[in-house]
Amino acid sequence: MKKSILNSICVAAFALSAASCNDFLDVQPKGTLTEDVQFKPTQGYYDAMYGVYSKMASTDLYGGNLSYGFVDKIGQLFGKLNTNETDTEILKYDYQNSKVRAIIDNIWKSQYEGISYVNNVIKNVESTSLHDKNLQLVRGEAYGLRAFLHFDLVRLFCPDYRTNPNAEYGVPYAESFNLANKNVYTLKGTYEHILQDLNTAESLLANDTVVAPIVEVGSDYDNGRARQFNLYAVYATKARVYYTMGNNEKAAEYAKKVIDAKQNFSLTESRDFDKVRRFPADREMIFGLNNRTLSQSVYNTFVGLTQRSGNFTEGRRDVEKLYETKTFTSSNVDVRYSAFYRMEVGASIFLRFVANESESRSTAFQGLTLVRLPEMYYILAESLYDTDPKAAKAALDEVRKSRGLQPSDDAKFLTKEAFLQEMLNERMREMPGEGQVFYAIKHYNKPFKALDGRTTIEPSPARFVLPRPDRELEFGNKQQ
Repeated sequence: MKKSILNSICVAAFALSAASCNDFLDVQPKGTLTEDVQFKPTQGYYDAMYGVYSKMASTDLYGGNLSYGFVDKIGQLFGKLNTNETDTEILKYDYQNSKVRAIIDNIWKSQYEGISYVNNVIKNVESTSLHDKNLQLVRGEAYGLRAFLHFDLVRLFCPDYRTNPNAEYGVPYAESFNLANKNVYTLKGTYEHILQDLNTAESLLANDTVVAPIVEVGSDYDNGRARQFNLYAVYATKARVYYTMGNNEKAAEYAKKVIDAKQNFSLTESRDFDKVRRFPADREMIFGLNNRTLSQSVYNTFVGLTQRSGNFTEGRRDVEKLYETKTFTSSNVDVRYSAFYRMEVGASIFLRFVANESESRSTAFQGLTLVRLPEMYYILAESLYDTDPKAAKAALDEVRKSRGLQPSDDAKFLTKEAFLQEMLNERMREMPGEGQVFYAIKHYNKPFKALDGRTTIEPSPARFVLPRPDRELEFGNKQQ
């Protein structure tokens, strides 16, 4: 195993014990590895999982860098265009800039810390003599999360699977909480391990079929399952993985498993869009994370400093074109446009999470939506296009209808190139702040527009594959 991953495991329990997660770990250091963790009461396992989710929701990961922060900046959705701050280098994909490299290295380190926490749960839950029925949920969630976390590392630090399926290196796949070396598999081998973990999670969570609405409080571990890695989060992640691999049949199969679960999920009516604009996005959120500590920071980032020209993070400058506002009529208005953005002196102000100062002081921003129902329709549409363009159009139009729009123009489906451009536009309209657009740009591997809406950026491995920390290259284990 690489030394910096070793360090991540060695500090894992200490870091989480400071995360205010119900004191979920009672750490007793043992040699150079903190693995003697108290899981004796069943509640200890629940608290350990809450700690994993808390780590994921931190600004180092999905509470910042992997959502509206770094990953959405390299997805050309947000950035500071008028300054010499780090965003200038991020938007230009200057990954060797020392400040940018520090962000990237931290993502790698923090993601492996999260994986080490998950492995500690798996190690303990598989050796416990406790028989609480919900420990089956804990075990299934842990395997699913291990796959989920490795998959996002692959999407960032490896070539696109369809472009280079025979790539020599995937990522170190950590399957144990110990100091043994972790194998670095080929890209194909890494995907096989991701799917293996997802298969295990699917089996363990087979009875986890109710995703109840998230309420304010609930002491039961099986309450409000959209905040935890439930069975449908496994299905949705499988759809993402197969879609990324170019396996359209399996991608469509798993996307439909989520779409067809009408007892749990449905697209909202456009008049009710404010209910799904952000977390918990009732009946549209498949998996998300609680975090009520970000409101003021998000407000300052996107809204509160707008009067200081150039000193705020703005959205794409072509959002009016992106949302096709000139086509709006009384019966054809994309409700996402006004819910997500406000134009101000030629700049777009991102309002989705926190729209004003009052909301920054309230609980309007409660967490992050990591996987939502519209994406399953997008995956289904793209998976069907080659064999059934009409069915692909129907899937996309389901989302459009729920957002206040008429069926999409047939001209956008006449060629594969036009269709994929429309799908990229649709992901940009639906998913700002969720960290998913960069992965779509990488997957399509076609020229795309920069944040300014004018400059064309050419696709390349140098832009799409993040550099691994130098220590990982120096101390890497041999690929298997």
